[in-house]
Amino acid sequence: MLKRYLLPFFITIGLLFILFAQISFQDLYRLLKNSDPLWTALGAIAYLLAIFLRALRFKWLIHSKEINLPELFCISIFYHLSLMVLPSKLGELSYPYLLNRRTGLGMTEGLASLIASRAYDFFIILIILLFTVIGFQTLLQINLPLTILLFILLTLSVLFAFFHMSTFLSWISLFLVRMSSSAGLKNSKTLHWVLRKIHEMAEDFYAIKARKTYLSVSLASLGSWVMIFSVFYAFMRGFGIEISHLKLVFGSTIAVIANALPISGIGNWGTLEAGWAAGFLIVGLSKEEAIASGFGVHILIFLLCSFMGLICWISLNLSRQRQKQKCPPPC
Repeated sequence: MLKRYLLPFFITIGLLFILFAQISFQDLYRLLKNSDPLWTALGAIAYLLAIFLRALRFKWLIHSKEINLPELFCISIFYHLSLMVLPSKLGELSYPYLLNRRTGLGMTEGLASLIASRAYDFFIILIILLFTVIGFQTLLQINLPLTILLFILLTLSVLFAFFHMSTFLSWISLFLVRMSSSAGLKNSKTLHWVLRKIHEMAEDFYAIKARKTYLSVSLASLGSWVMIFSVFYAFMRGFGIEISHLKLVFGSTIAVIANALPISGIGNWGTLEAGWAAGFLIVGLSKEEAIASGFGVHILIFLLCSFMGLICWISLNLSRQRQKQKCPPPC
């Protein structure tokens, strides 16, 4: 167990050491200290709108019960905060866990809605990245027809996997049954529990697909990403860094993709900054600006998410206390 958490720690420390070897703490301090309050406030508003749209998306993906939007918003805040503090991508599991604890929703349905939302995100990011790559085709020296074909194949693969997730899970279940039979574990309680959960998740994916909320969820996903890029743009302007929208989208998309890689660090510290630095170095920022702005954006988002997490925690606790006062223990 200790080794499981030591590796993410050393990966994060290693990445941070490499990045801070290129800049000084004074560079980062100066960047944050001189940040324009108006642009910072605009970025904060855009971030809250992005979280709101993602909470709305979860509401449309959850099929078994109605969950009020303010509670989903708070759960989404806690989920994004968990992504920044928990090791080894464990933050991803915080969403179905919090949903289960707060609303009683099944873990498999929470996980299915999370995977579905990630599929929409991947689809949107691929489209955005394709357009930005086309804009930088000369700089990147790419074969444009081959690149477009690759993106089309990746997009179709994502869509195919999403629409046939129930079938894939059924195949996995059948494979496990056959493997357990050959190994003499057909009556294993653990196996039966796993098969039951796979079956439940397959049904959840089927129910999500049956709701046919493709357009609304796609628009919410697109809107949330527009807001996220607006956050990046506002914070960069606040830092005094003038950059075109195309360059900003390309550089930050590289950071988003790097952050999604299965690299086990502490939250997304180090991985996001490394991707950010790589992306913005490509579009022409200096090494100091690329690295320092990556840390600056990440720190501001973390502080905002922590502050909103505190407000949500207080709000949910006050709500729970009011419910207890209205309904005594016998209720």
